[in-house]
Amino acid sequence: MHPGISWSPADFGDLGLRHEVDVFVYRFGSGGPEYLLLRPEPRHEMAWQPVTGCVEWHEDLRGAALRRVRLEVGLDYPSDLLAPAPGLLEEVGDLRLVHWPFGFQIAPAESGPRLRGRFIAWQWSAFGPALESLQSGAHRRNLLQLHLRLAA
Repeated sequence: MHPGISWSPADFGDLGLRHEVDVFVYRFGSGGPEYLLLRPEPRHEMAWQPVTGCVEWHEDLRGAALRRVRLEVGLDYPSDLLAPAPGLLEEVGDLRLVHWPFGFQIAPAESGPRLRGRFIAWQWSAFGPALESLQSGAHRRNLLQLHLRLAA
């Protein structure tokens, strides 16, 4: 994120866009960064994914990222919160969806997530296996952007 700038959805343009945060919770293990992947309930597609969710009209991107992590996996305070790249526009039929990437670092010794609601499983994955597990092209691109930032 750029210091001193508070981005809110009203600043992004037309009401026809939907803005979502893709938050990759990560920690540093002995082999480098490990990323938390979540598997939604069977009624949703059975793909692994990061923490995702809509940006509400009353919040900025950072607030949306923190809220989604707290709601979905019960983690409140990141060691670091990164926004490694601008949002990616994805067109799904008539829907124009902007995926805003975030990295939410936790300490290696911190306990695992406390899943809430719509997820049935979670796993920590190194970069390569995590990239292969994600079915969404936007999620893969956002993970790659975060990983390149962490490797720099």
